[in-house]
Amino acid sequence: MFKLALFSGAVAATQVSPAHVEAFTNFQTKYGKTYGSDAEWARRAGIFAANLARVGELNNEHLLAGGDAVHGITKFMDMTQDEFAAMYLTYKPKEHNVEEVSFVGKPVADDVDWRSKNAVTAVKDQGQCGSCWAFSATEAIESYAFLAGQTLQELSPQQINSCDKVDLGCNGGNTESAYEYLVEAGGIETEESYPYKSGGGSTGVCKFNKANVAVTITGYKSVPKGEDSLQAALNDGPVSICVAANAFQTYNTGILKICPGRIDHCVQAVGYSASGNYWIVRNSWAEDWGEQGYIRIEMGKNLCKLSNDVTFPSF
Repeated sequence: MFKLALFSGAVAATQVSPAHVEAFTNFQTKYGKTYGSDAEWARRAGIFAANLARVGELNNEHLLAGGDAVHGITKFMDMTQDEFAAMYLTYKPKEHNVEEVSFVGKPVADDVDWRSKNAVTAVKDQGQCGSCWAFSATEAIESYAFLAGQTLQELSPQQINSCDKVDLGCNGGNTESAYEYLVEAGGIETEESYPYKSGGGSTGVCKFNKANVAVTITGYKSVPKGEDSLQAALNDGPVSICVAANAFQTYNTGILKICPGRIDHCVQAVGYSASGNYWIVRNSWAEDWGEQGYIRIEMGKNLCKLSNDVTFPSF
């Protein structure tokens, strides 16, 4: 009763019902959430209720835009939008002056999904660390190394996160600096030889061992802005993209049709469906987010600014 009273006080501005309490309790159970005190429980419960109301508003916007409800309860529902952004939306933009490769004019398929071609590793989990930039670069290198004739293997985002001193580890960075670091370092280790340990939020001390390098790159290339360029590039391979991911906090399933904000998160585009009118994007928030770790985003509007920062490694 004490927690329920606190919960009611914490969400005074939101309609409180037994369903709110039940939903929050189920959320705790599903995601293994625990809190250090009744006061913290009540605060998180209040944030949960506010996010639940926001989910309803976002889904109404989607329905008015001719879509389906795509938002719902996720493992981030006990975080404010500011907390979520501070932990997960940590892309730090960087001006770059590298070769832009235009694919426009090349034939494009109606549908492309590099997962079906075994060119994409399993969905990863960056944990409570703002290392999306390191994961995005790592994933692109895994895929392009495979397309260059090497074995598809899990590589080490931990190496980039801990050893790239231009970027800020768990406090954010960008894929361009990650590629540049790997050129200077002489390559990247496998996940097995240098496993990911930053999920708790610590960047960690660099423990790179050049003797364990599995893949080397010569640099990276950039794709010109625009969805036509992205679509054409995806016919050659799955690329790194950086996106505006504010709407990702409550995404469950379906095709995202509204996606405001600035670019703040890096992921991997692995394909598209022209017939279904959506992009297929792989995230690094584990398989218990979105569609087994993926999100579909409507084509034709440059939603989430997903074609503004597209790169891939060179070999």
